[in-house]
Amino acid sequence: MDEFDSKIAVLLEQETAYTADAYRFVADAVTYTVGNLPEHRHVTALELLKGARELAIKNYGAVACEVMREFGLHTASDVGKVVYLLISINLLSASEDDDLTDFDIDFAPVPALCEQEVAASETEFHTIID
Repeated sequence: MDEFDSKIAVLLEQETAYTADAYRFVADAVTYTVGNLPEHRHVTALELLKGARELAIKNYGAVACEVMREFGLHTASDVGKVVYLLISINLLSASEDDDLTDFDIDFAPVPALCEQEVAASETEFHTIID
């Protein structure tokens, strides 16, 4: 077990709202988001949320919504809580200007994915019956 997994195992004993996969996904989303910037720098909450949505679609495709729900990542605030839990165990870092409330924004990565799934399903259904 590597350092990440060891720290997550301890965290899971105290915090059960999110799965180990949720922590891994959010950490990966940070890496993915920073890696897609023109130069390495700190990312904002909104940038991270957009990156997380892109990564979810890239990794999980049509079942991204379901996977995010299984992880416990239903809202932007959920992503923020996971970020700050990862910060609390020194797996991520924050700047002085960062705050958990930065994630209390009108950006819903999972519902947006769910709406896309519903729209795709409705399109497929109408195509079949038309």
